[in-house]
Amino acid sequence: KTSLDDKESSGINAEYGVERREQLESLRRVCIPSTTFLLVNVLTESGQDAAVVELADYLASEQYQLYTLFTKEELRKFLVRVYESSIRCGCDPLGFNEPVAEEQPTEEN
Repeated sequence: KTSLDDKESSGINAEYGVERREQLESLRRVCIPSTTFLLVNVLTESGQDAAVVELADYLASEQYQLYTLFTKEELRKFLVRVYESSIRCGCDPLGFNEPVAEEQPTEEN
């Protein structure tokens, strides 16, 4: 095997790697949003609205960046579902279980 063969082989592997990454990204853009909505439906139908609200945390996570896989319209629909679930489970629309108490000003003498 010559060094030319190695270069051609590595070029083909690199090209395949780029193509494969593009295929996986395309699959993620299709499958993650549709699977998310299926999960939201299952959780909602089984009365697990708090889990729907929790799911929003995963989508919003900078660590996973799943929100980047959704179109604006898909995100809007998802947020409507989270809002509805948060109302049903007694959370505020941002998913907090208890109202946030405002700090009272202290008197300084």
